[in-house]
Amino acid sequence: MKITILSIAPQQFESFLKTPLISRSVAGHLLDIRIKDIREYAPGSFRKVDDSPYGGGAGMLLRYQPLHDALIVNCTDKTHSILLAPIGRTYTQKDAHRLSLMDDLVIVCGHYEGFDERIYDEVDELVSIGDYILCGGELPSMILCESIMRLVEGSMKKESVIEESFETNLLEYPQYTKPSLINDKKVPEILLSGNHEAIEKWRKEEALKRTKRYRPDLLKRKHTIDDVDPYLKAYIEDQILPCYRDYEKSHGIDHIKTVIKNSFELIEDNDVDVNKVYCIAAYHDIGIRYGRKDHHLTSGKWLYEDKKLRNWFTEEELILMKEAIEDHRASSDHAPRSVYGCIVAEADRDIDPYRIIERCVIFERNAHPGCNDDDAYDYIMKHLDEKYSRHGYLKLWMPSKKNIEGLETIRTWIETGEVKDIIDRYLKEKA
Repeated sequence: MKITILSIAPQQFESFLKTPLISRSVAGHLLDIRIKDIREYAPGSFRKVDDSPYGGGAGMLLRYQPLHDALIVNCTDKTHSILLAPIGRTYTQKDAHRLSLMDDLVIVCGHYEGFDERIYDEVDELVSIGDYILCGGELPSMILCESIMRLVEGSMKKESVIEESFETNLLEYPQYTKPSLINDKKVPEILLSGNHEAIEKWRKEEALKRTKRYRPDLLKRKHTIDDVDPYLKAYIEDQILPCYRDYEKSHGIDHIKTVIKNSFELIEDNDVDVNKVYCIAAYHDIGIRYGRKDHHLTSGKWLYEDKKLRNWFTEEELILMKEAIEDHRASSDHAPRSVYGCIVAEADRDIDPYRIIERCVIFERNAHPGCNDDDAYDYIMKHLDEKYSRHGYLKLWMPSKKNIEGLETIRTWIETGEVKDIIDRYLKEKA
């Protein structure tokens, strides 16, 4: 992974780069981190990067031109750029998971009173680490780097990042170490019992108690389909979902209902519009009628050109929803352009290992009618390797526990050879 940080205070990163996780990741070639001084991209001998705002007001703004040029030089077609600003979406652990799967990140650090407004359109994402103000974006950029890097495979022991606060929308359970009694404070007896099943139950109960006490906001009611505008929901159920009834199984009505369900399980109490989430999931595969290859594009176009939807959504909202659908395919060469694209892409993955293998068998059989089992096996393995292996193109943009575990299972099957017996069984059933 390469992370480039654009800053006017590069000296602030000297000690950060020497911290164990970061230095170890760099030494192990897991991380290539580059600190770029924005002043290098400012013209003139004084390298001026700030100026006073039009219309007056306190403080100075970072100028557009140096930031624009810095982004042009340091970004490629595969770069995902992030600008740190108070107006950004609040950063969460799910964002850390999503960003840890990217290969090339550029992070822009703010300073002074902020940015020339025109630079916002030139980055992929605006991020805030909380509702408070700092002197600059250097500390927030370090927070992003560390939270992302610790999730990259090989940087830490896998066990160290599974059971943590925010991973399950709960705070982590209480933990203790020796001695078992100090200053009249005892370690709970259950932890000394050796009964691992009872300990696990206790930990789950305590995690819930802790969350209720310290962070009750994490336990807010999830969004449900019942929150969707009833007229929009009625229109989609009457006019859109029936279109899927004659589609092939992997893109049929059951799949669409599953993606809708998965989408609502992902969003929890996030700051998203449930009407958009529902609509995007409902339309995301509708273009399959005109061919599988470009169905993400035709599906997005179908949604955008549905005049009925303008009763609920503005032009800008329809464009955002169209882009989310365009970005949902696993084979997409870029990250989703919005949180809505991340939601539908993750919901669409729906990684049930056995169902994935079965769908591969059905697809390859249909794609190569009359081929023998050996040839079918080769086609299936090629697809699994290209898409689901550790070097495969499939990405999880808003990782759910189900998809993380399902993907790991498939990868293990591929690596151990266990997948062959599973494929053989389905080949015999589908013969």
